[in-house]
Amino acid sequence: MLNNYEELNLANYCDGDQSKMVFGKTAVEGEQTIKEQVSALADAMKNPYFNIYHWVKGEIYDIEAVNDAITTKDKIQTNIQKNEKKKRSTQENLDNVTTGRKTVKTMFKNQDDAGKMVNKIESTDKEIESLTVLYDIITIYLGERIVPAFKEKRIGIYHKII
Repeated sequence: MLNNYEELNLANYCDGDQSKMVFGKTAVEGEQTIKEQVSALADAMKNPYFNIYHWVKGEIYDIEAVNDAITTKDKIQTNIQKNEKKKRSTQENLDNVTTGRKTVKTMFKNQDDAGKMVNKIESTDKEIESLTVLYDIITIYLGERIVPAFKEKRIGIYHKII
């Protein structure tokens, strides 16, 4: 950019003589022109904050990934609790239908609906069992593999920084 400025504007002040120009001067054998030196310097310079920015961004992504894994584990625990509540509710309705007691939930149900409720309880039991196994696997994996490695890596990096 300075070269173009010099060629367009400052050429008037040195009467178009390139030997008097700073950037437009022709090169002497074995030497670089100032224009080449400035261009090489600009190419060699790096923004130190560029690397820090990408490092911090990577750290944030790592933290978000661990946080998402823990959040998913908590969601599975919530689903287990919802299914247990649903199972208890269905079991109460089944008990009320089989004993003949009428409640608001069982008012329109009869003995024929008891089979459907038993199937619903069994499927809910299977789902609770599967979710419990999944929850245990995720908890063990996070507790034994992910969190300790994550913690060790971060402590090592932060000790180097300090």
